[in-house]
This record gives sequence, structure tokens and C-alpha cells, in this order.
Amino acid sequence: MFENLGGTHVLVILVFLALEVLALVQVWRDRRRSDLVKVLWTVAIIALPVIGVLGWAVNWLLGRAADRLNRSSGPTA
Repeated sequence: MFENLGGTHVLVILVFLALEVLALVQVWRDRRRSDLVKVLWTVAIIALPVIGVLGWAVNWLLGRAADRLNRSSGPTA
């Protein structure tokens, strides 16, 4: 079954697994999200590996950008 796996395939699989683990760790470390949201992201990342990780990454990056904008525009009064 695994006879045709070359070194490149194994490397891609390992990188992708590392990205999934990173995504799951970041999901559960986020204190701003409810447990329900964390569970839903976990299911999405595990059930839909590529789409789940990409969706989480986009959501995470947009959230960080929004936080920076909110911090930089602070109170002006």
C-alpha cells in the first residue's frame, strides 16, 4: 500500500500534519472563543483537512489584523 510513497510525498504529508497540529493548538489556546466554537473548528480541521486548515488560517489572520486595527485606532477623545 505504501510502496509508491516517495520522499517528497512523505515530506508533504508531514508538513501538512504539522500545520494541522499547529491549527488545533492555536484553536484551543484562543481565550476569546467559546468552547462550542473551538469544538466546531476542531471538527472542521479534522474532517476537512485542507479546507479546514485554510479556513482556520484565513480566520486567524483576519482576526489578528482586526485586533491590530482596533488597538491602533484606540480612544481619540
